Amino acid sequence: MRMELYATLTSKKVLIGVAVVVFLAVAGRCGLGYMFTSGEANSAKERVRRILDGMKTGGNREQAIALWKLGTLHIPGGIEAFSMAADEFDAWEAEHELVGMETYEIARAEVTAETGKLGEATVMVSGTIDGRRFKFKVVQATPIQWID
Repeated sequence: MRMELYATLTSKKVLIGVAVVVFLAVAGRCGLGYMFTSGEANSAKERVRRILDGMKTGGNREQAIALWKLGTLHIPGGIEAFSMAADEFDAWEAEHELVGMETYEIARAEVTAETGKLGEATVMVSGTIDGRRFKFKVVQATPIQWID
């Protein structure tokens, strides 16, 4: 009786172990890839949101510039590097008639290219700014590009 119980418990443990391994393999193939892709899209969307908030009156413009340029809150290289980034940002903002923008809505963020490394995906973020449609190409560590 004891041996039968031991054999039953052992076989259940083996079955559970096999099920866990199969689950992890399937999740690794499907689920985890989706989670990373979803994370990349959410990160890009949040970056754009913080930039646009910073561009509004009373917003944190310095943070918006750093996020636009590199996707970080700090631009290495001191005041000179920040000044150059601010000039580039001002030109980008003027070119796309965003000076004085008041409202925005982010409608969608879609991963369009992946490198297989977290933080290196290309994400298209789209929506409206003051009622005009926009589409941004967002890649970590590079300036955000306006896609016409």
